[in-house]
This record gives sequence, structure tokens and C-alpha cells, in this order.
Amino acid sequence: MSGTQQAVVAPTAEVLPSADVAAGGAEPPPRRPAWRENARRLRAAAVTEPGRLRALGAVLVALLLAFGALTAWQAAERADSTHSVIHGSQPLSANAALIYRSLADANTTAAAGFLAGGEETPEVRERYEKRIGDAARQITKAAAAGERSPEARQRLAELNRRLSVYTGLVETARANNRQELPVGGAYLRHADRLMHEELLPAASALYAAESEQFRRDQRDAHAFPWAALALGVAAVLALLAAQRRHYLRTNRVFNRGLLAATTVAVLLLLWTAGGHLLARHHLDRAERDAARSLQTLNAALVSALQARGDEAMAMVTRGSRDNYEKTYQRQMRRLAGADPQAAEGGLLARAVEQAEDGKGRRLAGAARRDAATWHEQHATVRRLEGSGKYAEAVAMVIGPRDSTGETFDRIDAGLRQAINHEQRQFTAAAERAHRALAPLAAGAAALSLLGAAGAVLGIGRRLAEYR
Repeated sequence: MSGTQQAVVAPTAEVLPSADVAAGGAEPPPRRPAWRENARRLRAAAVTEPGRLRALGAVLVALLLAFGALTAWQAAERADSTHSVIHGSQPLSANAALIYRSLADANTTAAAGFLAGGEETPEVRERYEKRIGDAARQITKAAAAGERSPEARQRLAELNRRLSVYTGLVETARANNRQELPVGGAYLRHADRLMHEELLPAASALYAAESEQFRRDQRDAHAFPWAALALGVAAVLALLAAQRRHYLRTNRVFNRGLLAATTVAVLLLLWTAGGHLLARHHLDRAERDAARSLQTLNAALVSALQARGDEAMAMVTRGSRDNYEKTYQRQMRRLAGADPQAAEGGLLARAVEQAEDGKGRRLAGAARRDAATWHEQHATVRRLEGSGKYAEAVAMVIGPRDSTGETFDRIDAGLRQAINHEQRQFTAAAERAHRALAPLAAGAAALSLLGAAGAVLGIGRRLAEYR
């Protein structure tokens, strides 16, 4: 019995502290927070070679992924801007120019038809209605487009409101003219004044607003990705430094993973720079060889239309023809220079210089020669009218053969062909720019992931040597 008690009591005496120890012993040190302990371990690991390798790998992967993400973002933005140029702002600008040309053409045709009086041909009537219909459709289409600026929408509303007033005045003028009532000329002058003082200025402001948006899209598409390139250079330098460190510590020339990551980074860097340089080249070509030529050709056609309208109105308003004659001469100087026979100066001479190829130069050159012929014919009209031969002068203006109307029709047709040709040239060059940028965004993402994988494998191989 006593032996059993000793077996039970002895362990208890060993486990429980004595009264002296409990009373006088020091308390155990407090435990550190977990985050401090983890930080201490990380600091300790960081000074070791495996820790340095892990930190180096993290930096390389971050640089490569950031390079790929920034390149993809900037390339996508440039590609979107190029797409907007092709399918958005440039067509909107072209449509605004078409509205202006259609209105000017309708006004010119109305004046020429008025000269014919009751003998107005169906072709003239059909042309007037077609141009008015073209302008109305384009105004409605443009107003329905949500991407229009507030200024553009305001101009479109003004055009839509005043166009019906203009057509009403023209129809009243024609009705009175068929009855040989002199008041018809007054209505036509009122319509012409409305066109020149309200409709055409509104169309011109619309064209200016759309052209400004077009230029902004061009600048955005033309921008160079300096930030992405700088990050790419930093990634390549970091990879080269990592490989040099690998060589100095191991005396091994190549680390396959790091070498693959460097190759991928250099490839992406070259693709980014080369793709944007190629896109800028095509955009520059589109601007230099097509967009500027389009602007000049549109201005030339508008000047020709206004000169033709002023010539016809000078015949309609015989008592106040001097004002229209002055504006005709001003438009003709703008179109063909101070001396049309010299073929120097003026919008048509500039169009010949700006034309990209032989077809564009041929069309613009033919229009320039026809403008010189028109100028000579107009001088004949003035002589006939001055000598009292008004009927012969009218026939010289609106006749089917050897008239200023026939020459103008050749200029009009040639310039429209040249505009369509240059439009196709612009679209083709801009589409080549878009093709140079479109694949870069997806390619940058894929290559950056591939490069990051190579860096992980290269660093992982070195870490495996310490296990």
C-alpha cells in the first residue's frame, strides 16, 4: 500500500512548481506578434541567395507583365483611333462636304433652270431635285448619328429648318417665271441670298466641326507609345542584368529561361516600335497624298459651283449683275488663279501637285484646262450681253453645246471622279495603318505571358540548385 502511494505522489511533486519558485521566479517573455515574426523570417530569407533570386524573379515577372499590358492598352487605343478615322470622323467629314456641295449644286442648278424659263429641261429639273434630296438625306442621316458634337447638331438643326424655306422660295420663283411674271426673279434672289447667308455658312461650320474631329482622331492614331517602349527597354535591361549576375555567380554563359524571356521581350519591343512606325507611315501617306488632296478638291468643286451659280444669277438679275460678276471673278481666281490660261496658282493647280498618282493628276489637270476654257467662254458671254444680244448670251450660258454650262459639267464630273479616287486612296492607306496595329494588342499580351513564364523557369532552375 505504501509503495503504491509513492508511485502516485512522486510524479505530482515533479510537475508542480514549488512554492519558492512560484513566489520568486520571473515570468516568461511575451510572445511576438505573428506579423513581426513573419517579417523577421522574410528579412532573414532575403539576405540569402534563394531569397534574392525570388525577389529578382518577382521584379522580372512584374516588368514583363506591365510591359505587355501597357503595350496592349496603347496599341488598342491607336487601333481604335485608326478605326474611327476610317469608319467615323473621316466619313462624317466627307458627308459634311457632300452636304455643302449638294446645296451649292442645287442653288446653281436652280439659277440655270430659271434662265431657261418655261423651256427648263427635265434633266435640269431632275438634277435640282436630286441635289436637294441628297442634301436632305445627308442632313437627316447626320442628325441621327449619336457621335455628332453639340455644335454639329446645332448646325444640322439649322440646315434642316432652313432648307424647306429655301425650296419653297425656289418653287415660288419657278411658278412665277413660267407665267413670265417679273416677281419670280425677286423670289429667286431671296432664295439665293438665303443659301449664301444661312445655309452654306451653316454647312461650312458643320464641315469645319467634323474636320476638327477628324484631325483629333488622326493625332490620336498618330501618337507614339513612348511609355510602353520605355517600360520595354527597362524590362530588357533588367533581364540582361539578371543574366550577367547569373554568369558572374555560376560561370555559366546562358540561362535558358532568362534567355527565352529576353528574346521575347526584345521581339515585343521591336514589334511595338516597328508596328507603330509602319502605321504612322501609312497615316502620313493618307494625310499627305489623300486627305489634303481631298480637302483641296472639295474646295475647288465648291468654288466651281459657286462661280457657276454667280454666272447664272448675273444673267437673271440683269439690273444688279455687277455684284454677281464680282463674286464670279473672285471664285474663278480662287479656282484657277489670277490668269487661268497660265495654269498657275489656284486650287486646281494645287490639286494637280497634291495628287498621289497619274489618274489623280490627269483628272485635276483636265479640270484646270476646262477652267481656262470656261473663263474664255464667260468673256464671250459678257461681250454678247454688253452688245445687247441677251438671248445669245443666255444660250452661251445654258446651251447644250459650246457653252459655259457644258464646260462646267465637265469640270464638275472630273472633280467628282477625282474626289472619289482620292477617297479610295485615303481609305486604303488608313486601312493599312489599322492592319499594322490591330494584332499588336493580342500579341503583346501573349508575348508578355510567355516572357514571364520564361523568367519563372529560369529563376526556378537556379532555385532548384539550393534544394
